Amino acid sequence: MMVGAPPVIVVVEDDLSTQKALGRLLRASGFETVMFSSAEAFLDATPPPEPMCLVLDVHLGAMSGLDLQRHLKACGSDLPIIVMTAFADDRVRAEAYRNGCFAFLPKESAGEDLIALIKSVPR
Repeated sequence: MMVGAPPVIVVVEDDLSTQKALGRLLRASGFETVMFSSAEAFLDATPPPEPMCLVLDVHLGAMSGLDLQRHLKACGSDLPIIVMTAFADDRVRAEAYRNGCFAFLPKESAGEDLIALIKSVPR
């Protein structure tokens, strides 16, 4: 990574309004963002150089966020993942942590909490 370049945060979120809001929040907090609207689009893309973390929605299209998380884990990825969902329940939370997420965040508490979590990601 170039000295002084902003950290890259990858976001996989299928809701366009949430995607835009997250992009604005992250850019205002000094991060570069790379957005994907599906797990498949993320997997098909050339990965951005040295992303700091992945912010991942649970409910996507054919491949869920938890499916993507399992896939990345099976491939040996060590990219820290912050799982966000509007439908947080104990089962989903437990599965996300079992799959190795760095943090789990209900969407309604995003914002300052998300930025604090991202800043706490070990580099």
